Amino acid sequence: MHNSRKVFSLVACSLLAAAPACPVNAQATAAKGPVVGIVDRDKVITGYQKAQTAAEELKKSEEKVQKLIEDSNKQYEEGKTAHKPPAELEGLQKRLQGQIDEEVRKVQTRAQQLESQLESDIDAAIKAEAASRHVDVVILKQAVLMGGTDLTDGVVKRLTGLATAGRPAAK
Repeated sequence: MHNSRKVFSLVACSLLAAAPACPVNAQATAAKGPVVGIVDRDKVITGYQKAQTAAEELKKSEEKVQKLIEDSNKQYEEGKTAHKPPAELEGLQKRLQGQIDEEVRKVQTRAQQLESQLESDIDAAIKAEAASRHVDVVILKQAVLMGGTDLTDGVVKRLTGLATAGRPAAK
């Protein structure tokens, strides 16, 4: 029995002596967890000129639809005032509503195209910034109470660089 204690002591001592030689860094990295990045998407959108241009385009399109609606209502009211027959008024209403519906459909399609392109650009910039800063996870800043590496400014710079890369250089 005494010999078994000596053997156990020798094994324990050799394990303790070998322990400092083991890579501690791998354990520290695993215990540390993923690096979390945060992005203020509102700030990214306001800092991205292409998003501002898209918003202006959509606003103009919405104003165009609103004017079309107002003009259509005016035409219909003029028809009523002129005492046009109900069948003619109904035809006029259908034609005007068809024009409005077609314009709304065009605006919605364009809005979806713009949104898809902007999301693609922003997501690509976020991924590129996260990769360059060795960030494993990116969360919206509004969802984070504290902590995280803020990637917002880097994302905006990347998007600004994308926008200027497509323009010819000034002489």
